[in-house]
Amino acid sequence: MSEIDYSLSVRRRALNLIWTAAGEYGFEPEFLAFTQNGQPDLYMNSIIGYVRKWYAGPELNELFSTVGNALLRETFDGVVWIGLENCAYEREVKERPVLAELRHACAEEFFRQQMERSRQQWMAQNSLVYALQSARWNTVLGKAPGLVNPRERQLFKELAYSGDWNAAQIADHTYDILRRYFHFDRNTVHSSVFTRIRKMLADSSLHRLSGRVMRSEDLTFAQDASGAGLVTARKSKESGPLSAAGEENNRIYIEECFGLPLYGRQESARIDEALCTDRHTGCHLYFTEGKRSAAETNDALIRKTIRGAQAQAKKNRLHYQDRFHFYQNSIRRLAEQIQNALLVYPQPLKVPARTGKIAPERIWRAVQLNDERIFSDTFEEEQPDFSVDLMLDASASRLQSQEIIAAQAFVIAQSLRLCGIPVQVSSFLSLRGHTVIRLYQRYQAAEHFGKNISEHIFDYFAAGWNRDGLALRGAGFLMNESPAKNRMLILLTDASPNDDRRIPADRKNGHPLSRDYSGEAGIEDTRAEVRNLRKSGVQVMAVLTGEDGSTEAARKIYGDDFVRIESIRHLSDAVGTLLQRKIEQFTS
Repeated sequence: MSEIDYSLSVRRRALNLIWTAAGEYGFEPEFLAFTQNGQPDLYMNSIIGYVRKWYAGPELNELFSTVGNALLRETFDGVVWIGLENCAYEREVKERPVLAELRHACAEEFFRQQMERSRQQWMAQNSLVYALQSARWNTVLGKAPGLVNPRERQLFKELAYSGDWNAAQIADHTYDILRRYFHFDRNTVHSSVFTRIRKMLADSSLHRLSGRVMRSEDLTFAQDASGAGLVTARKSKESGPLSAAGEENNRIYIEECFGLPLYGRQESARIDEALCTDRHTGCHLYFTEGKRSAAETNDALIRKTIRGAQAQAKKNRLHYQDRFHFYQNSIRRLAEQIQNALLVYPQPLKVPARTGKIAPERIWRAVQLNDERIFSDTFEEEQPDFSVDLMLDASASRLQSQEIIAAQAFVIAQSLRLCGIPVQVSSFLSLRGHTVIRLYQRYQAAEHFGKNISEHIFDYFAAGWNRDGLALRGAGFLMNESPAKNRMLILLTDASPNDDRRIPADRKNGHPLSRDYSGEAGIEDTRAEVRNLRKSGVQVMAVLTGEDGSTEAARKIYGDDFVRIESIRHLSDAVGTLLQRKIEQFTS
């Protein structure tokens, strides 16, 4: 079967379910329902048909059209269909008792799919709609809704649309809910200016279907390389400019998922103003050390994120312990190679002294500690005057390699530490417009050299997207704290930048329309940020592992300054050779 034939077949099966339930054939439904594996959803497509059967008319047509022009239409669609599912079920089950069994099976399938859903899928989905859907299917299974937030509990009660209502009552009640809970004004949403803005923000890029009722216009039907069905949904149209309330909700979500911010509100705003510009306008940088608030969150998605992170941290540590001797040997071998490179790196070492050149940063010691060594003297010593930042790609594309990546990072960082080289370790991912940079290990003073690197590195876990260019800007900001004159940045990456926030239009440089942050556009942005770091004196290199990542993309971004490691056994030799070459450049 050809791809075209297949795509028509998938769509036709969904249409047949809807037409059969509606008792009407040939019309084009505004909504279709698919499971996350691309198969037509039997129960929800039937519900779409029953809504047509019982409530067809101008009232619902106007409701769908009005909601369809809203900036938050994905949220509103989700809310509306939770209500419609209830009333259509109550109306139809009187004539078709078997529908109760289908509804029960749909509820069980919902929770089964949540277990199989990738972290990128369930973290990127709409938190409110997910909570309401979970509550509906919990009640179908005879359980408590599970909603903790009082506002969500009340909203869920109001979405129990009655099977005795007519279309006008459903529409009026829905408008009232949207007005009271979301400040939605149906009288302004159809203005031509507002409609144009929503269309300009529309993102035509595609991602894997998460499994829900979707507007037909937002679905694409195709066939993947293996011949399996592929139903894809457009990236969220809610990724444009948000209201202040929307931005705050996203900030709270990020904080509760990943930990308290490293910088206060004002400092964070200054960082965004300085770094989140041009290609990253509208995005945010969020720095954290992963420390969490003592208060427990009420959000089911956030709780799931935290549990997933904790489970992955255990897996990372167990993986390392199971291969402890192998990784200890890797540390020893890599440290030896670094030491060999340092033999050709004599640098003047500054030491505290009672005479010489005054050191302003030590004056406080004379006042507070009566320390007369407020001067500095220098002598030649085989002591490195450079630091290394190790940055780990933590996007969902790394889900299958988390234990390996955490172990590799620990090996590299510990080897550098044993050689007396200041090292800082972080990871990056992007979600809801925030590029989250998690610090596992900061630079430390000389008296701590030779001690073990922080085991917080094993808290590494992958989720979300990766806006590599903005992450590199964040890395440059963090490297301002380096105690060394020279700086290196090593990325453990697959060289595949991909974010759900688009690159804004740039007419001056020949881009009158916004673009996806992926493919060539993402590669070019990352390459530009690598160039900027190198101009500032930072040596930038990358490590690609296993089969992940594109060698061609890595070469475009990093030139010759990258290595691909096909096996963990080659880590020490490959990284050692790369570091030796870069260390030698400091001496030239």
